[in-house]
Amino acid sequence: MKNKLLFTLVLLVSLNFIYAQSGDTINDAIEVDGTLTNVNVLDYNSASNSGLVPACISAEDVFYKHTVNVGNNKMTIGMASAGLALVTDVEYQIFLAPEGDIGQLQELDCDAYTVFVLVGGSFQFVIDDIGTANTYYLRVYKNSDSGINLSSLLGSTSITMDSEFDPTLSTANFETTKTKIINKDQELEIVGNTTFENSTIYTIDGRQVQTKSNTVIDKVDISNLSRGLYVLVLENDTSIHKHKFIKK
Repeated sequence: MKNKLLFTLVLLVSLNFIYAQSGDTINDAIEVDGTLTNVNVLDYNSASNSGLVPACISAEDVFYKHTVNVGNNKMTIGMASAGLALVTDVEYQIFLAPEGDIGQLQELDCDAYTVFVLVGGSFQFVIDDIGTANTYYLRVYKNSDSGINLSSLLGSTSITMDSEFDPTLSTANFETTKTKIINKDQELEIVGNTTFENSTIYTIDGRQVQTKSNTVIDKVDISNLSRGLYVLVLENDTSIHKHKFIKK
C-alpha cells in the first residue's frame, strides 16, 4: 500500500513538473494560433536555459510555435506589453523550421523591444509568401532586470503568432531565410543575398550611423565603427531583415 502511495505521489510530482516546464525547450514549445493574451508566469518561473544555439543572450527561455495552415501565405509574429514603473527590454528570437524540421532550423531575427514607463512597447515581424506547413518558433528570454516585477510584465504581455491568406501578395519569394550574415572584424559578409539593395546600421538606441545603397549588397564595411552593439537593417522594396551584431 505504501509503495502504491509513494508511486502515486512521485507520478503527480512528475506530471506537475512536466506541466510547469511547458515551453522550456523547443521540442516542448507552446502552440499559439492567433493571440495569446495571458502569458503564463509559471512557465517563466520554472524555465531553464535551453542551451539552443544560436542564442541572443544567455538566460532562461520559453518557446512558442505556430505551424502554417494549408493555403496561408503570410505570417505575423509579435509581442506587446503595457507600460510598467520602470523601463526594460524584452529579448526575443525567431526561428523557421522548414516543413517542421527542427534539424534545419533557421534564425530569422534576434532582437529586443523596449517597454517604456506608462507607454509600453511592442514589436511585429511580418513574413510574406511563406511556405505551407512551415513551423515558426518564438523564443522569449526571461527578463531579469533589477526592480522589474516579472508577474506585472508578463501579466500585461500578449504574444501573436498567426498565419493567414493575403490575396494581395505577389508570388515572389521572401529572401530573408536564404540570406546569411557573417560578422568579421572589419566587415559584415552578406551570403546568399539576391534582393537586398539597401543597408543601414543603427546603434542599439536607434541612432543611424551608416547607410549604403548598391545593386546587390555582398558586404558592409564596419571598420569605422566604434566597439559596441549595432543593428544592421537590409531592405528592398518589399522586405526588411534585421541583424544584431557586435563590433569588437
